Amino acid sequence: MPKLEPQQRIPISANLIIQVLVAFACLLSGAVLPQWYPEFRGIAQIMLLSIGGVSGLAACANILFGRRISQWMARIGVRSRVVIPREGLVYLAIMLLMAVGGLVGHSNMLLLVFGLMAGPWIVNGWFVYMALRNVSVERHPRGHATVGQPLVVDVTVKNDKKWFPSYMLDVRDEVTSLQSGSRGVLAAGIVTLARIPAGERRTGRYELTFEKRGRYSLGPLRVSSRFPLGFGERGQLFPDSCEILIRPRVLRLHNDWIRRRHDQSESPHRESMQRGVYDDEFHHIREFRDGDNPRSIHWRTTARRGQLMVQERHQNGQADMFVILDLSADGESTVEEIELAVSVAATLCTDRASGGTAGQSLLAVTGKSPAFVSDMKPSRFVSVALDALAVCEPSQSPSLETALRDLAEAGALQQMRGVLITTRPEYCRLSVMEICSELIPDALDIMCRLNVVAASIDNLMMIARAETHDQAGNQFDVRGIFG
Repeated sequence: MPKLEPQQRIPISANLIIQVLVAFACLLSGAVLPQWYPEFRGIAQIMLLSIGGVSGLAACANILFGRRISQWMARIGVRSRVVIPREGLVYLAIMLLMAVGGLVGHSNMLLLVFGLMAGPWIVNGWFVYMALRNVSVERHPRGHATVGQPLVVDVTVKNDKKWFPSYMLDVRDEVTSLQSGSRGVLAAGIVTLARIPAGERRTGRYELTFEKRGRYSLGPLRVSSRFPLGFGERGQLFPDSCEILIRPRVLRLHNDWIRRRHDQSESPHRESMQRGVYDDEFHHIREFRDGDNPRSIHWRTTARRGQLMVQERHQNGQADMFVILDLSADGESTVEEIELAVSVAATLCTDRASGGTAGQSLLAVTGKSPAFVSDMKPSRFVSVALDALAVCEPSQSPSLETALRDLAEAGALQQMRGVLITTRPEYCRLSVMEICSELIPDALDIMCRLNVVAASIDNLMMIARAETHDQAGNQFDVRGIFG
């Protein structure tokens, strides 16, 4: 993830410079002038000291709460702010020395140099003002974001001016975490556009790589420019923001796990329990034969041809399944083991789409954000399931009963195989038997079809492969990622 740029602790804005100069001039005049000129005593002295004190307080407030004041002003519509960088401060200091030296020493040459230096300062301010006039910004994240993979964000800047182009625009997009316990600005994506002609738009992009899943916010956008001399910087704030979900890392299933699950799904015992589970791929329509299931008769074709016709379907080889992720904060699992458990659950859900066959898929998540996902289309199921896993967090009292009741209503506990990944395995084994005895007729059968996996590195690595590859071909070790 891009790092935040080092920023000045005190934002040196043009308003702050004016406030400091007014405070210094008024306080100095109120203290010195009455000693030389008696007419400045009394009300005039009080007014000078009062103006100096108010300006000094305003400068202190600008130093301490400058960023908050800018945000409040942006909410009411005032989005522009002028900042003087270090180069501009040095240039301004030299100008002031020339002016003071010329006035004190009665030197016309120093005053002439001051006038010559003021010219570029004014020209730079005009260019900076025109660069950000009538400029609009849009942000478009590309696709879905996953832990460990870069997210590309397109930033489009449009110049709505008719004649004047904009030069050297820097667009800064802040990344803020919305997860509980880690709120705050984490990083910033920066895009620089060299030239935007009048009436046209230009697009730049930046990449973000997130190390933790969860909910994040992009924005606000800040467009600034120092062109051409860099003496002053004008920034304009656009409060546009969008929320993105960082999905958990998807691993690769272990070959032994795939082979064992395939053997279980092909066993005659499973076929007798789940009759018709595999009849989900239509092949063709043929004549009725002895021994065919009467439910397979295609009545429209039968009526058209005048003889019994049946639909023949091919076995897809991938049985329906459900996944339960039980996250309890009272368990003995560490944060790394919980994150690995979430990734393994995401891998099991993603594996449903890799088979390319339709079938019922279900996911139940317990924790702070309980979720239940059910869909017959694998690709749509995977998308919704990964979004639910992106925001799941452990809870002190996760409701396993609610998840089991949702699965029972969907018909999963009666016939489908499932995987229960939990941080409290012993409690879940007893609870599943107790709860299922009330929900389904044969509670003992559920334990034959339910694989309870404790959320530990060793147990979870029996499901996920020890190594996984990113898009660049780099290898990662599961223990190195989560352990």
